[in-house]
Amino acid sequence: MSQPSSWPLPAGSSRVVLPLELTSMLAQHPLSQHLYPLAYGHYLTAKGHRASRAKPTDQLIIFCHSGRGSYRVTTPAGKVQGTLGAGQLLLLPAGAAHTYEADSKQPWSIYWAHYDGKLASQSMDFLAVSEQSFVLNLPHWQELLPTVTELLNLQHQRWQQQRALLAATLLQHLLAQVLQLANQTQYHQDFDLLALERFMQDNSHRDLDLSDLAAVAGLSRFHFAKKFKAVTGTSPMRYFSELKIRLACQRLDNSTASIRAIAQELGFEDPYYFSRLFKKVMGVAPSNYRDSHQRRR
Repeated sequence: MSQPSSWPLPAGSSRVVLPLELTSMLAQHPLSQHLYPLAYGHYLTAKGHRASRAKPTDQLIIFCHSGRGSYRVTTPAGKVQGTLGAGQLLLLPAGAAHTYEADSKQPWSIYWAHYDGKLASQSMDFLAVSEQSFVLNLPHWQELLPTVTELLNLQHQRWQQQRALLAATLLQHLLAQVLQLANQTQYHQDFDLLALERFMQDNSHRDLDLSDLAAVAGLSRFHFAKKFKAVTGTSPMRYFSELKIRLACQRLDNSTASIRAIAQELGFEDPYYFSRLFKKVMGVAPSNYRDSHQRRR
């Protein structure tokens, strides 16, 4: 595997290199063989940090949360170079010669991970890496911290197969989160998903249509529907309907209100339509959902 840099670790920084025995196990295990970590860590104010690899054999991600640095990647089309600042993720694919280093005046603080697996190279395509673009902007990167912290905390325990498998699962989850945040950032200029969801919750008693939601976003119906699906993977109206069903579940769990009353609270004039939609989303009718949850208490 490509070795992590030998940059001397100051207080507060960490570097984890998984034992060969465990990475060999991860490469064969059905839960991890597609993508698993080889090494990862957190460097704080990494003054003097620099690495250069002519033939990297694994994938590398570097996320900068403060300071800055620079990178250079050799591609078939030539050399690509740039800077990496706070809130940006650098993705370096296996096989691409590269060099990177912390800025001398404002050295970066970074989270990083080397990883491999049967589908590791496809993960770079999944994250939209191209020969001209190796950086993703993640302004809402703080949402990644719970997963990152859990991954880093594994270093304080003795490495065993179960913890190695957990590390692989956490890394896979982290990459999926990165894609979600990157997609949200890509379309943030078009609409604020969190603000739109708050609008939906505040108006869950109404029968909103696509025009209502598009107007909040300030977009045409067509443009809004296209952008919304790109960010969430579903249509605006289905998203709104499923949000209402989640609220209905809360009411069924925490109140004795009738199903008809709950349906009316959520803007459903026809309780039979509400019941059909509820069953389509949850797999059971509202009455069965309430009965099963009350029995578990």
